[in-house]
Order: sequence, then structure tokens, then C-alpha cells
Amino acid sequence: MVTGSQEVGRGNAAVGRVFGTLIFVMPMIFGLSACSDRALDTGLLGAVTGQSSPVSDNTSPIRSMTGERTEYPNLGTVPPRPTDLTTEAQRQEAMDRLAQDRAASRRTKEQTEAIQVPEPLPTPMAVPPRPDLRPGKG
Repeated sequence: MVTGSQEVGRGNAAVGRVFGTLIFVMPMIFGLSACSDRALDTGLLGAVTGQSSPVSDNTSPIRSMTGERTEYPNLGTVPPRPTDLTTEAQRQEAMDRLAQDRAASRRTKEQTEAIQVPEPLPTPMAVPPRPDLRPGKG
């Protein structure tokens, strides 16, 4: 014959088994969901509960032109080609000016290098000896 205290003991054992199973199974569920690529988007709990990802599953980064995003330009709004480009004669004139500047710079370099120092520079002072720093010496 089963008494009331024995039934409570069996009930506690069943609850303990269920609780022990949950303690064992829950880390496995969260551990497996951490392997999911969805865990990066929705977190561990979202990966376990199957929460939808806020990131699009579209494999292509190209979106169709539906007209809902007007802040980005589309290929239909490409401006015309610029008309204020330099001519071949203007580019040749600029190249000639650069060549003249380079030649003037080389002449200045040669003139600077040709300058003779009239007398030798003075010799620097001798390095002073190391100070004798000893504690207590004044």
C-alpha cells in the first residue's frame, strides 16, 4: 500500500528528473543554435525560437528600381558629359610650362651646388665629461 508521503517522494523524483533533463538539454540547444548563421543576426534566443532574421536573404546586393528609394541616383539620371575639357593645344601649353619649370629648377640646383664656402666651418666644441653624480656629494 502506498502512503501519501511515498507519492510525494515519487512526484519530487519525477520533477527532479524533468528538471535535470532540462538542465542537461538546454545548454545543448543553445550550443547547437550558436552554430547557426542566424545566431549572428537574431542572437541565441532568436535562433532557438526561430525568430525571423532582420537581414535580407537576398543573395544579390542589387535592388530593383521600385521608386521607393529616391535618395540614391540611378543610371537613368546620369549627367551629360562635361563640356569644359581642355583642348590638345591647352594641354601641350601646360606641358611646356612644366618643362620650363623643371629646367629652371635644375639651373637653380646647379647654381646652388656651385657656391663655394669661402672658409672652413669652425670645429664644434668638445663634449664635456660626464658629471660625477653620487648621493651625498654636494
